[in-house]
Amino acid sequence: MARSDDLRLRAIQDALGALGYPGFLSLFSEIQAQEEGHDPAVVLMAALACDRLEEPVIEALPWLVLRYESLDWSWLVAEARRRGIQNRLGFVVSLALRASAASLGMERLTRLAAIEEELFACRLPRQETRWLRLPAARRELPAARRSEEAAQWGVPSCLRPDQIRFLNEL
Repeated sequence: MARSDDLRLRAIQDALGALGYPGFLSLFSEIQAQEEGHDPAVVLMAALACDRLEEPVIEALPWLVLRYESLDWSWLVAEARRRGIQNRLGFVVSLALRASAASLGMERLTRLAAIEEELFACRLPRQETRWLRLPAARRELPAARRSEEAAQWGVPSCLRPDQIRFLNEL
């Protein structure tokens, strides 16, 4: 991975920590107050637009969707479509929905389901190959190991809704 990619990944991890994601809190400088200066929608888009993310960062994204109810979904969907990464956003929304469906209120569940439906309607038919950073030996992820959600959205991930951590800390 190029140095600029490493720096971008670290900035995303730090921003997630600043927004309160427990998995990256230790990475964030204690000098800056939590949630200071970070727009969760911008952090989410930065992570979606970044190629070669590590799976722990991808795992944090459904948490972000669930933690911040007031995300600007109109902007997120439009920006994801403009960048051709709506499948990545759809995958994250699907994981968030399925990981927390039992604990979401009806209004929130309905809103996220509508966003997932909107993204599904504009889903790209291609298979994503660059989003997940994998060692060379694992780059060809067998279809049998991909989660249902990953297969539906054409993203390379084994991440399943029951593997999303820290939802009880929302």
